[in-house]
Formats: sequence, structure tokens, C-alpha cells
Amino acid sequence: MMLRAFTAALCAPGVIGAIFAQGEQQQQAPLLAAADDSMAGAKVVTHEAHPHHSLSFTAHSVDDATTSSSDDKTPNILDVCPGATNGYTGYLNSGSKHFYFAYFESRASPKDDPLVMWINGGPGCSSMTGLLMELGPCAIDDGGESAHENKDSWINAANVFSWTSQLVGTFAASEDIYAFMQLWYKAFPDSRSLPFSIAGESYGGHYIPVFASHINDMNKISPPELQIPLESVLIGNGIFADTVQASSSYDISCTNVTGIGPILKDGPCKKMAASVPRCEYLMKACEDYPDPIVCKGAYDFCGSELQNPYFHSGRNFYDVSKPCVGPLCYPIMKSITTFLRRDNVRKAFGVNPDTPKFEACSDKVGDEFRRVNDGLIDTRPFVARLLHSDIRVLIYVGTYDWICNFVGNERVFGSLPWKGLADFRYQQENNKQVWEGGLWWESGMLRYVRINGAGHMVPFDKPKHAINMFSAWLNKKPLV
Repeated sequence: MMLRAFTAALCAPGVIGAIFAQGEQQQQAPLLAAADDSMAGAKVVTHEAHPHHSLSFTAHSVDDATTSSSDDKTPNILDVCPGATNGYTGYLNSGSKHFYFAYFESRASPKDDPLVMWINGGPGCSSMTGLLMELGPCAIDDGGESAHENKDSWINAANVFSWTSQLVGTFAASEDIYAFMQLWYKAFPDSRSLPFSIAGESYGGHYIPVFASHINDMNKISPPELQIPLESVLIGNGIFADTVQASSSYDISCTNVTGIGPILKDGPCKKMAASVPRCEYLMKACEDYPDPIVCKGAYDFCGSELQNPYFHSGRNFYDVSKPCVGPLCYPIMKSITTFLRRDNVRKAFGVNPDTPKFEACSDKVGDEFRRVNDGLIDTRPFVARLLHSDIRVLIYVGTYDWICNFVGNERVFGSLPWKGLADFRYQQENNKQVWEGGLWWESGMLRYVRINGAGHMVPFDKPKHAINMFSAWLNKKPLV
């Protein structure tokens, strides 16, 4: 969960998997866990098509849980994470890089329920925050000394695993994701029969369309036995195209579109309103001429005129209904960090002993993405390619988010270059449907959902609505 300045083009929190910050001697790769294939008891899988990658993992069985977590034994994951199910933790290894993942079986029917990869945003923050704050089997208690069962976890409806962030940009990361999936299916061939979806939020609007498109492209040139059964993607409060979403911060800050606005006073809002046309003009220039110098000028102006007034308001960047309190505007973030630095938790989650202490976010990773101008990528064409390949797309947005808000998202999908655009816009204008969480509409393979009163992290703010939305999507049912 990092702040999205236009100069950084970020909306966050999180990134797949866990970040354990390295010491000073390892600053070249602050995100990477110090795993290797010799980890005691770990099973190692290799793949002839991916000779530079291997998968090392250990199983955790809740049937072996005890009531003791003494220092001289490895605690069961259920000892520290009530509500956990059977599963695996481990690393994708590629040269000096080691990417952590955690997998939990569905609470309902592991052999039949879909397989879902969860990817938080960032870039450079940990989806262990998403796992423990939003949708995993357990949630952290205040202070970080314990956890309790999350009864609305997304493992109620699916087999879920999360995966660590990358260092060199979205396109490079897609190669690691693809290698991971092929190694996963080699290790667990039965899971290839399960529908596979990629879900996430925030900068996931960049990651997920590219990752899914790469998988889809590889499927087209691969034999059936190597194809990945990609069925859908789910993206919450995503950033897809700053050129379209940039000026929406004015709408959230200075109008009543959220139902609880305007947030800012007339003076700043009048100045912001006067800046919107120029911001949109500059962002269009960035879109037409995606040169870093052109885009930096656009980001600097839009950030200064349209973001800074809200930053200075003291409001939560991820929920306009709340003040910004604690690390990254949420006190629970400190509790999660405390929890994940405990020795018994590290042991239970299969973290290599040599891995330094957990850090929620890595500026180093964010800097690497900015260095390759990753934020300039417009991922709308990748979403369109998925839809044209009959891969289902769910977009869901909490109406109280400011940083990747629903106004900007609806501008994105009201301008998405795909064959269903006309009907999608018709449904939006004439056939919005009411459900327990808010409004939704869909056309063909694209469903759009608003969750009233939720901020950036929908499963955290509205857990019951989130699991109901998730289950309905996986089961191809309407929202009610």
C-alpha cells in the first residue's frame, strides 16, 4: 500500500506474496527472500521448459495442529492462523531471486473448487497484508500478537494462493508468473482440471491484464497438456490508464459523487476545477507521445494541482470517510508487521530462517518499476484482448476509495476498445441492477460492480459483500 503520486503512477497496497526486507549487504534485491533449493524438508520441482526456474515448497496440514508453539518445534500454521486449511508455502527460485508464495485449500471442496491467484497492488508492497487484512483464512488482532479466523475468507469458495512481487516491471514479471504456473501444475497435475482465475486490486490493474494476456498468448501456441485453464480475472479498484483516471481525483474530492462529499472546501476545489482541463490535455499528450519527459510534466502538474490538496487534508487516501491514521493510513498495518516478525509465525508460514524481517513495502521495488516507466503502460488493450478471447473480466470498485476511485474506473470501461463497448454503455445507462452491496451491470464477458461504502480494500471494508460477489462470479451467477 503505497501512495500514488502521479510522478510514481502508483495505487497500492500490496503485492503478491511477502516482502521480507534485506539487510544493508543485500540492498540490490530488498524484496527477495533468501530461500534455496536445499531448505530442509522442501520438495523441489523443475520443468524442462523453464530451466532457469524451480519450485521449492513444504506442506502444512491442519490435522497436525497442536496447542503448543514452543521454540524447539515448528508450529503448525493453524497454531498462529486460526481458520487456516491444508496447503503449501514455498518459493519460486530463479537464479538469485526467490519469490515467496502461500497456498490454502478451499474450505468447501478443494478437489472441485476453482484455483485463484491473488495479487495485491504496489508495486513493492506485500500481499501478506491482503492475506491478513482482507481475504485470507485469518485476520490479525490489534497489536499483532495473535489472529482470529476470518469467516468471510475467499477460501470459502476457492483454492487460493498468493505470490511475491517482481523487481523489473510488469512484462518481466509475467514470465515468472507463467513459469510458476507451469511448475505448479507439474507438482499438482490434478489442479489443472480446475478453472483458474487471477484476482487482485490496485496496481493489479496493471499486473493482471498483462499476466493474463501472456498466459492466453502462450496457451494459443502450447499443446493441450501445457495449457493453463485461465477462466477469468477479477480486479478491484484498479489503475489501468492514468491518462483517463487522473482527473477523477477532483470528482471524489470536490463533488458529492460518493454521497458524503465534497471532502475539500470551495477554495481548493475552485482551483482544482480550473486545473482539470489542463491536466486532461497534458495526460492526453502523454498518451499520444508516451515519452518519460512528456509524461513527467503531465504527472507533475496533475499531482500538484489535483492530488496535493487531498494529501494535505488529513483524510485517508483509500477511504474518504476516514482520517489517515497510522502507517499507510491504517493502524492494522503496524499490527500485521508485528505479527509477521514473530519467530513462531515465520516458522509456521515456512519462511527461510535467513530471511530478514518483514517489511510491508519496499521503495526499492517501486523505484525499479518507475525506472522502466512501468506506470506509463495503458492496460486497456490487454483487457480488451482478454474479452475478445472469451476470458471473463470482473471489475469491482468501492465507492469511498479516492486513490483508484470508481469515477476513474468507469471512465476506463466506458472507453474500453472492445466489441461489447456499445452494449456495456447501454447497460450502464439503462440497466443498472441492484444487489445487497450496491449496483452492478454487465455485457457479455465484462461485469462491473460498485460496492457502496467500501474503500480501496473491499474485502476489508465489506467482507460479506465481497465473498458473496466472489462466489457469484466463480459460479457464473448474478448478484442479488
